[in-house]
Amino acid sequence: MSLPGFFHSWPGLYVAQAFFHSLVAAIVAEIAIKAWNVRDPAVRQRVFLVPIVVPVFLFPLCRLFRPDRGSAHFRLGTIFDSGRWLELETLGIHPAMAGLAVVFTITSLVFLFQELIPILRHSFEGGTPGKAACKVDRLEDPGIRTATGTLPVVPAVFVVEDDDPLICSTTGKSAAVYVSSSLVATLPEEELRSAIAHEISHVVRSRHPMLVGAYLLRALMFFNPVVLMEFRRAAQEEEKVCDAFAVSITGNRRGLVQALRKLYLPPEEPPPPRGRRTRKTAKEIEERSHRLNIESRISRLESGDDHDSGIRWMVPAAVTVATVLIDYFVT
Repeated sequence: MSLPGFFHSWPGLYVAQAFFHSLVAAIVAEIAIKAWNVRDPAVRQRVFLVPIVVPVFLFPLCRLFRPDRGSAHFRLGTIFDSGRWLELETLGIHPAMAGLAVVFTITSLVFLFQELIPILRHSFEGGTPGKAACKVDRLEDPGIRTATGTLPVVPAVFVVEDDDPLICSTTGKSAAVYVSSSLVATLPEEELRSAIAHEISHVVRSRHPMLVGAYLLRALMFFNPVVLMEFRRAAQEEEKVCDAFAVSITGNRRGLVQALRKLYLPPEEPPPPRGRRTRKTAKEIEERSHRLNIESRISRLESGDDHDSGIRWMVPAAVTVATVLIDYFVT
C-alpha cells in the first residue's frame, strides 16, 4: 500500500490524528502545569496521562457524534486540518506523510526493543533476579528483619548475595523486594528501611487500576512519539509518588535522601581537558538524565513539599476538558 493510500484509510487517519491530538494535549498539559505551578507528583502524573488516554478514544468518538468530520464544510471551520499538510506534494512525494511514517516507525522500534521485549523476557524468566537461587528470606537476615519490623506493609523481601549495593522489586503474582547483601551491610538501619519502603510502594501501586490501564493504552499508542515522552515523564513522577509513600510509612525523609545519594549518586568524574573533549555518547546522556532525575527527587524530599489535595483532580479534569474541546476542531 502506498503512503497516500495508508493515510487515507481508517487506520492511517487514526494514527495521524491520534498524533496531532496527543500533541495538542501535551501542550495544554504543559501550560496547565506552568500556570498552576503544579508540584504535587500525583497531580503531575495524572496531567501527563491525559495525552496518553485522550487520543485513544477521541478519533472514534468524534466520528461517532459527527460523521461529517471529513467533509469539506467541517474542515473549513477547523483549527488545524492535518489533511492539508499531508496532501502537500513535492517532486512526486508527500514529505509530511513520509516524515510521519519515519517518526512512527522509529517510535515503534523504540517501544519494541526498549519496552516490549524486556517485559516479555522478564516475564519468561519468572520475574526474579538472575541470582535468585542464592536468595535468603528476610526473616533469616537480622539486618532486614530489624529494618522491616516497623513497616505496616511488608511483601516478600529477599536478600541476594551480591557485592554491588542493589535493590529492586518485582510485581505481579510473585511480587517481592530483592536487596543485595552488600546493601544490607552498607546502609544504616534507617536508610535501609526507607529504601525498602520505596520498593514496597512500587509493589503496592503496581496494582493500581489507573496505572495498569495507562500502560495498556500506552502500548496501544506504541507508534506515537508524544505518548512515549509523556509516559516516561509520568514514570518519573511515579518515583516521586513512591518517595512520598515511603516517607508516609517511615516518617523519615532524611533516611530516604541519604539512601538515594548512596545508591544512585556516585561522585561525578571531572570533565576532560578542553583539547580532549569529545561528543557525549548515548550512554553518557542517559546517565546524566538519570542523575538529574535523582537530584530532582532529593530536592523535593529536602524541600518537604506536601500534596495539594485541593487541585488533585481539578487540574487533570481541566486539562482533559480543554484538550477535548480543542482537539474536536483538529482533524
